[in-house]
Amino acid sequence: METWSADCAVAFELALPPQWEFRDRAYGAPGVWRAFPPSGSADINALARRGQRRGTLTLGGTEFVIDLKEMVAIPSEQYAVPRMLRKCTRKPKIDKESVKKFYTKYAEEVPPADHSAGPDGVAGEHFLRLCEDLGIDPATDVAALALASACKASEMGVFRRREFICGCAALEVDTLEDLRAKVLQLRTDVLSGKTLPEVYSYTFGVAVEPPSKVLHLDEAQQYWALLLHDWPLRTEFCEWASAHMKGKMINRDLWMMVFKLATEVPADLSTYDDNPAWPVVFDEFVEHYRAQMAAS
Repeated sequence: METWSADCAVAFELALPPQWEFRDRAYGAPGVWRAFPPSGSADINALARRGQRRGTLTLGGTEFVIDLKEMVAIPSEQYAVPRMLRKCTRKPKIDKESVKKFYTKYAEEVPPADHSAGPDGVAGEHFLRLCEDLGIDPATDVAALALASACKASEMGVFRRREFICGCAALEVDTLEDLRAKVLQLRTDVLSGKTLPEVYSYTFGVAVEPPSKVLHLDEAQQYWALLLHDWPLRTEFCEWASAHMKGKMINRDLWMMVFKLATEVPADLSTYDDNPAWPVVFDEFVEHYRAQMAAS
């Protein structure tokens, strides 16, 4: 645990991504620092995470060259003045030593030892014990997926060191009691739809086992039952898919289109035809469903 402080620094930035600001390099007065829009800060953070010192960013129709070594954003327009950059980090309201004590209660070595998120983590029986202590059933409770999403866990049923710290920072908890008190909110935020889009998107990535990039239909249906529990057409869609898509693998695009169908199109499918970009498999399901409704 000798690298705990360094691990915390990395995890804190994952949980609370830095915001980036700029100002013009004008002569005289230093000018006012202005925040990049969230999308701009996200792009710069992604650049930094990849270890790149230089990259491009488009904002408001203008392309900028971002130089993280010189800390400037250079507009592509001729004679444009480079803009100075600064990074604004946010500190979570938690105590690092308290998180360490909480983590070591459940942690064990998890190979490989050179994993970027840490050589140890909460896994196996220790993971199940943590869930039990939190009052979460990892197989049936959306709170388990919401917690994994907050941790940005890369493996199902495993919270590696930096991922665990990231989750604690994001939720602002540093003890078991604090986290247990957040479980109801985690569950409610997903079921109410508040955090459903991000948890749903996250779930596909953690459910797929590398090097595969697709999810088997049977597995996808289990997650749909958890995450899209109140979709009126879920049962009909899953029954149709089981009959007509046997052996079908679900890629990320199709996974996200199911979410779009479930959350943006009413149960009577009255607005389905307004969007011509639906995949063919959806067209076939809608044709089947409408024929059934007409027959009944």
